[in-house]
Amino acid sequence: MFCGILQFIHGGNFNMDITNITTTLQAATFFGVDAAFAACHKWALSAMSSLEEAPIEVLNYLPMIYLTAKEIGVPSIANLCAEFLAIHFVEAVSWDGFTGLPFSFLSACINNPLLTVESEMQLCEALFKWHNKNEEQQCSQTLVESDLEVFNLFKKIRTHLLPLGFLLRQLNISSNFLSNKGGICAQYPLDHEVISRAIEIACSKSDKTKDIILKMSPDELVGEVICLRLTKYSKVLDICECQQVTESILFLSAVHAPASWACQGTCLSTNPDQLSSDLQSFGTLQKMVLSGCWRLKEEKLVAWLGRICPNLSTLKVDHCPQLQFSMLLALSETCRFIETADFSLEIDSLAENMLSVISYKIEYPWRGSCDALKKIMRGHYSLSSLKRLFLQGRIELTDKELFFISRCCPNLQAIDLSGCRRLTDTGISIFIKAYSGMQSISLAGTELGPNSTAAILSSFVINDLDATAISNDNICQLTKLDLASLCRKDLAALLSRLSRLTHLNLENTNLDDASLLMFRGTSLEQLNVRETQVSGCALAHVLALNSGLRALNIRGCKQIIDAHQANLSEKDTICTQLSSEAHSVFEELGVGRLSLQELKVGWGLSDLTFKTIWPCLPSLKAFTLGIGGRLSSSCMVQLSALCPALEELSLAFQDLYGTAIPFVLKTLLSLRTLEFQCCMNVPPECINAITTGCGSNLTSLMLENSAPWLLDIDVCSLSRTCKNVIHFSLSGCRQLTAESLKNISRGWCSMIKLKVEDCGGVTSQGATYLLNSCKALQSLSLRHSGRGLPRAFISDAASLLPLLRSISLDVCDAINDGYDTPHETAWQSLCMVKFARCTLPRHSFKSSRLQSKDLEYMPFGYCHNSTIVLERTKCSLHTTIVKERL
Repeated sequence: MFCGILQFIHGGNFNMDITNITTTLQAATFFGVDAAFAACHKWALSAMSSLEEAPIEVLNYLPMIYLTAKEIGVPSIANLCAEFLAIHFVEAVSWDGFTGLPFSFLSACINNPLLTVESEMQLCEALFKWHNKNEEQQCSQTLVESDLEVFNLFKKIRTHLLPLGFLLRQLNISSNFLSNKGGICAQYPLDHEVISRAIEIACSKSDKTKDIILKMSPDELVGEVICLRLTKYSKVLDICECQQVTESILFLSAVHAPASWACQGTCLSTNPDQLSSDLQSFGTLQKMVLSGCWRLKEEKLVAWLGRICPNLSTLKVDHCPQLQFSMLLALSETCRFIETADFSLEIDSLAENMLSVISYKIEYPWRGSCDALKKIMRGHYSLSSLKRLFLQGRIELTDKELFFISRCCPNLQAIDLSGCRRLTDTGISIFIKAYSGMQSISLAGTELGPNSTAAILSSFVINDLDATAISNDNICQLTKLDLASLCRKDLAALLSRLSRLTHLNLENTNLDDASLLMFRGTSLEQLNVRETQVSGCALAHVLALNSGLRALNIRGCKQIIDAHQANLSEKDTICTQLSSEAHSVFEELGVGRLSLQELKVGWGLSDLTFKTIWPCLPSLKAFTLGIGGRLSSSCMVQLSALCPALEELSLAFQDLYGTAIPFVLKTLLSLRTLEFQCCMNVPPECINAITTGCGSNLTSLMLENSAPWLLDIDVCSLSRTCKNVIHFSLSGCRQLTAESLKNISRGWCSMIKLKVEDCGGVTSQGATYLLNSCKALQSLSLRHSGRGLPRAFISDAASLLPLLRSISLDVCDAINDGYDTPHETAWQSLCMVKFARCTLPRHSFKSSRLQSKDLEYMPFGYCHNSTIVLERTKCSLHTTIVKERL
């Protein structure tokens, strides 16, 4: 380095790179060569600005360069390092050395105005990751002088822009810490009061959000506290489930000088239209995630997207019932580069099976005007760049809208229409004929029929040289297919041409061996043939051809028990050969060619067949054992050793006597989903095994008709230890009292889905504490668990739970035999309301009646994609009401 300094003084150049710039700076300081500092700064500016991504090599040397520059007094290079880390913060979070960053370096990065993150939650989780690691290791090079410095760093998080569920989890954690330690807690550096205020804002109505924020003191209301983090380097903006975000916040986030608006107290009171002239565009922003943001208005959102995100390629507005599909027409004029659009709505499990209920779906006309329809026909609206469109659960879609899609989006390659029950076979066939390059199509829950099948076979084909090697016919180029019920003839004709499929879902179809054996593809990654008539040898033949299979669902397939009983045609040489070989599906799984990550099985699985399939289990992450299968305790114990990475375990209709299940739950520490459905002899020791073993990572816990011995103290233990559970389901636990519901409310305030049915007197004292604590609930079912719910419970739930989408109640559980008609504001967010009369023999209630007035005043104009289910309930409705309202 001394020779390099001499050479530089006499006109030479440094051979600088990321590995020697630190020593170059030290040498320049030691010898006092100012020109060398300038050369280092020039190199750092050129090298770091030319990197679009942050390579690991740069990240490894960056902390040392920063510390050296700070130590020798070269702030320009230190600032370049902090700026580089801020711009590439998303990549740096997944870097192994992130938790070892010096506090001063991390603080400079967070304070840099170019800090680029996808969401505020991503920044918060990254700081928690760094803080928790340093608390564990107590590394001297990363320790700070006081906890106050860490506390001040965490104050940089814009808490008011965190998702409600995340806020509730943090509030629960901070409450536990602060109950043990007063003041600033070293282990939890988030402000308890700020979190509480953010939750209040997230749960308030849109007209109150502005008032709450403006009441904050000047010290609290920093200019950027309510602004989204948008920089010229932002590529993704994710505000999923941040329903507190309104169009005012969106517009304010794009203003050149947002701090001035905040200081003047006009940040939210200003009309967004008045800010349009001060907005800046973010050309690098390519992906926008607005899932669950139900307060955003369609017209304002379209204007914001067109002004701020001209190069947007991906838009996710799923679970936003207030945003209609017609929004795409407006986007065609402003965001012409959109490739992926997701307008999906959740399909509730109750709505998927309409055989046992009487359902009246609320219909409303398409919002497109006559002028808009004329413009569509003339080609005025065009989204030629759109390739993937997801419309799952959009029950308002009819054949007419499907035709408009085909006219506006000529280059679609993937579409999801599952759950769109008003689409007919004729409409789907016309839509399919408009495309020849479709690669993925989901049609489950539609009236798919022979016309659609013929359209698929005639449209999605390619003339390929490889086609002659498989068949004389053209091959269908679809790679993903999700079907509804088809006749066997149509299935066979369809599968014979689908040789390029990677995802095939034929659940609950008329699939048999003759149809399945027509499939000759070799690229399958996911196969679902649940509740079909296929046999074991036919499945074995398909598995033998698809060595890349990762997910297999054969639950409910009774024919796989005996491979010799396959119903095969003797005229088909392949079928005859399979019948003579009598190769079972379990023997094929045991060969070792497959490395499954998900396996759902029922009939045919026993101790013998389970030992056979051991070679395909080491990488298994999800295992489901349903009716027809049976494993002994000795085999169940082997589950932990065979599947060490198992994350999901579901057992249905199993006898779980013994110590095998508690042992499994103690050892499977990666388990995230645990489900017992209609299982017998589940030992009480399972509760202790969950709390001491897998409970810390569990996010979904379902005990349905499997733990009748469950007590209040058990529920209390689960709620205290399994802090991450967001899906909880209990049924058949008749010894529980109202104390259990209080424990659920206190321990799982971030719960998303809660189902409590036939659980003694859980709701005998009402559920007010549940509504006051669990603000993130999206699906709530309280049935047959005690007569105590007030008449206004539905309206109260809709007003107090901002994310609630589905509610299922029992009329006989309500006080005074019924519920009041909800206020019209309650229907703005609810998508599913179920009233049902209890039919359990242990109860004897009078026949509950819903009068015509109960439906007459329901504002169905707000019921975007709503379903009202009247199950086993006697209704007295006037014909005019049914005709006009339903």
